[in-house]
Amino acid sequence: MAENKKLRILCIHGYRQNAQSFREKTGALRKILKKYAELEYITAPHKVPPGNMGSAAWGDRSNPAEVENMGQETGPGERGWWFSREDEYFKSTDYSDVSVGFEESMDMLQKVLEAGKVDDCEDGGNNQGGGFDGVIGFSQGASLLSMLCLMQQKEQARWFKFAILIAGFKSRLSKHSHHYEEKATIPSLHIYGESDQIVSNEMSEELLQYFDDPKVWLHPGGHFVPATGPQKKIYVEFLQEMQML
Repeated sequence: MAENKKLRILCIHGYRQNAQSFREKTGALRKILKKYAELEYITAPHKVPPGNMGSAAWGDRSNPAEVENMGQETGPGERGWWFSREDEYFKSTDYSDVSVGFEESMDMLQKVLEAGKVDDCEDGGNNQGGGFDGVIGFSQGASLLSMLCLMQQKEQARWFKFAILIAGFKSRLSKHSHHYEEKATIPSLHIYGESDQIVSNEMSEELLQYFDDPKVWLHPGGHFVPATGPQKKIYVEFLQEMQML
């Protein structure tokens, strides 16, 4: 790939978000990466029932700042990639035999990655097609991305060439355990906040063992996508390496 060609990156939102809300929350990221990448967004297929606050990546909701940074939508716009309980509730720390909606989400993402475009794109982007170079996942979306990386490797597919996992964690559901039977060799950048009260550092660090030679960035903030001016260098250096693949 020519060094000056922009990378196409699919963005997978967190629990109780959707493509539009995640696009809005990552406006600063899109701005600092505009010379290097086009970000495209996708909405999870499952509506979170009204009044279902979940946890999860939702943990302790007593900290208003953390809740604000999570960027959740209100009403029917809230979406999730799967639920860890039969009553359509999700919590990242659940050890459960339940995985409601997970296969549907994986099937949808696999089709999108194989097609190289997001059908009925909700983000207002160009939805141009032609294949995705990489994927960004946040929180529940990063957990899902970790399993996509490993599934791609097992199937010897080439859906995407790199992954950026922000506030990621290993799924603790028994039905997902087979996805973590080996290490993913795909280039990966793992980002998590030192003061994240939603996904603990221990959970994000646990995920690292399932990636070969992961790049790690521990930022001083909480549960959000960091994208200030001084942080630009970390993203840019990683993406410049990915442009050379």
